[in-house]
Amino acid sequence: MRTTGWLREAALTTGALLGSACLALLVLGAVLDATLVVFKTGSMAPTMPTGALAVVRQVDALDVAVGDVVTVPREGTLPITHRVVEATPDPAAPGGAVLVLRGDANGSVDPAAYRVTRVGRVVWALPHLGAWVEAVQRPAALGATTLLVAGLAVAASWPRRELAGAQP
Repeated sequence: MRTTGWLREAALTTGALLGSACLALLVLGAVLDATLVVFKTGSMAPTMPTGALAVVRQVDALDVAVGDVVTVPREGTLPITHRVVEATPDPAAPGGAVLVLRGDANGSVDPAAYRVTRVGRVVWALPHLGAWVEAVQRPAALGATTLLVAGLAVAASWPRRELAGAQP
């Protein structure tokens, strides 16, 4: 096999593996009701500094315990991800909880408690990976990826000149 044939096969195999991994992660995220969260501030540092990436799984609020790190929605702004310092059942909402949260880097608890029925519990987090995820979502990176995949598709389907005298 010529060098260009080997390179083409390696590129196609790599593309197929990456595509399969993306599809598997998509299905796994849907089945487990999980999403990705990128930390925009340092309120959870040093455990989860700015730019960290976390996998967050939706759970019932009553399943949350003190010490868990959770993502809760906020009216009119981005959700917040902080550590639970107090969790009590909400008498006003069956199945709900009142959560008092605090960022690990913050000196005091959040100004108001959160009344929730479902929250996102952080399953795991990895520092610095969120910055990379955000970088590949930028228009220039998406455009380059699109051109690369299109180029691989064209290269894979381009007619090949068979070697003279080659056996089928």
